[in-house]
Amino acid sequence: MSGPRVPPRSYSTEPEAFGKAEIIAWIDASSSAEVDRIEAAKLQHAYAVRIKRRIHAQNMTVHDYAVMTGRPYDRLTKILRGDATMTLRDVAQAERVLKGIVTGETPSRSIPRETLD
Repeated sequence: MSGPRVPPRSYSTEPEAFGKAEIIAWIDASSSAEVDRIEAAKLQHAYAVRIKRRIHAQNMTVHDYAVMTGRPYDRLTKILRGDATMTLRDVAQAERVLKGIVTGETPSRSIPRETLD
């Protein structure tokens, strides 16, 4: 059973900066369960920042991105600002559509696998 639904942005001391500023401050955890929720919120924040930057770099809007993923616009905006929890499906779609969301690499900076061996 999961605990109470708390928006990821509420774990930041700067909730208005969630998904916008690259670096934001976070609350201090009061339990091991809260440590996990804060770490999950940090991941969502990092992905949200990357998604927004990639959308902007491709001269798209969040609405354009919603159409490309087939996800409701209002849900995507809630996820990107930290008012709703991002799922693994959301991350997978972002990676498929925008590339480099998980790794943080831009497609032009990606190194072909064969050069790494």
